[in-house]
Amino acid sequence: MSKAGIITIVVCCALTLASLTALGIVWGSSSATISDYKQQLNYTYQSNFYSLTDSVNNIETNLSKLLVSTDDEKQEEYLTDIVSLCENSSNSLSNLPLDHTALNQTTKFVNQLGGYAFTLHQKVVQGQDITDDDLSQLDTLYESASDVKFELNRLATLINSGYSIVDNVADPNIRTNNFSGEFSGVYDDTIEYPTLIYDGPFSDSTQNKEVKGLDSSETNQTEAQLLLEQWFPEWSVSASGETKGSDFDTWNFKLSKEDNSAYAQITQKGAFLLQFGTNIDAGGDSKSVEECEIIASEFAKNLGISNAEVVWSADCQGFVYCNLTYIQDDVIIYPDMIKVKVSRDDGQVVGWEARSWAFNHIERTNLTPTISKETASEKIDSFLNVLSTKLTVIPGEYVGENLAWEFKALKDGNVYYVYIDAHTGQDLKIMKVIQTDDGELLM
Repeated sequence: MSKAGIITIVVCCALTLASLTALGIVWGSSSATISDYKQQLNYTYQSNFYSLTDSVNNIETNLSKLLVSTDDEKQEEYLTDIVSLCENSSNSLSNLPLDHTALNQTTKFVNQLGGYAFTLHQKVVQGQDITDDDLSQLDTLYESASDVKFELNRLATLINSGYSIVDNVADPNIRTNNFSGEFSGVYDDTIEYPTLIYDGPFSDSTQNKEVKGLDSSETNQTEAQLLLEQWFPEWSVSASGETKGSDFDTWNFKLSKEDNSAYAQITQKGAFLLQFGTNIDAGGDSKSVEECEIIASEFAKNLGISNAEVVWSADCQGFVYCNLTYIQDDVIIYPDMIKVKVSRDDGQVVGWEARSWAFNHIERTNLTPTISKETASEKIDSFLNVLSTKLTVIPGEYVGENLAWEFKALKDGNVYYVYIDAHTGQDLKIMKVIQTDDGELLM
């Protein structure tokens, strides 16, 4: 299987993993048996491994963007992200049952990469340019990070297929174990780690969010269950408690149909379907991608969301993953996003996640750009071939939102999305399209 195919499988399994995690939180077993502890330990190992994989995926993507960016502010942003992601990687590694060789070699790489990124960040902040030698070093780092990314995603595919980390750790105090053996591809001689002399501090950032997308009406458990029975008439619905004290207070439910099970959360304020997930396996492909996109939109309309459109979809292993986004006055409002998973076998909606919509959905003002798309296009570097332009609203880096011109552009066979502030002309964000065997992914 190719690198791209393996990476796609991992991305498409993310919703399944999130569903299992939520299921464990909401309906976790209360029996303190050895089997339960073993399962919980395996979930903990998996969580840290997937966190590591996600961080390395994003490190590789940020390095690729850094290599094509000429904007000082964006270079500073990407370097800051890399430093933070390297710290996250190091933390995740320390919580995995790895032998000393695997742990030390991989931790050394991410720490040195983070230190080097921090050094370049300080250079950019002080007004100095990234030199050709720096770019050469970054290009080498990018190649190494790509190889590490591939090996981690290969192992993630194995875990998604049923490989148990805890069952393959004979004794964490023993120098070698089977999991470390599987992990060895991450640090073996086939990967060329650059020689770096930098090590340094790491930084992190948090984003405080306010729930804006829910009305204040209160919904009791009975009313919430009736809604679920209306939305999912083929499923049997039973109440399973509530969640309090997190971002959203929710009523929680179990659903069953034949040999399949599902869970759902409805917010107590606003009666909004926050999350829905099933254990349904992939089947045939009788439904086209376009048909699944229509099904996702129609399902949202059935829930009372009539002003969202599919702006992105990925066909993956028998499912179509659709991103629905709010459209206001022909402007794409990216912060208001809903993710819907549709089975190509029979067109069932088997996954729904709408936290971003619940957090952010409001009517926007000031959607008139100050600068034209022609003026904004002058910010696009000449080596990029612009394919299309749209007006959008994108999330701010830590708070707020930005009205931005979105330029879909091509360079060396790679597609990029470049976002230019529609009021100031500032270069806000670059996103790269990852070509895979099963379609396109945006990172």
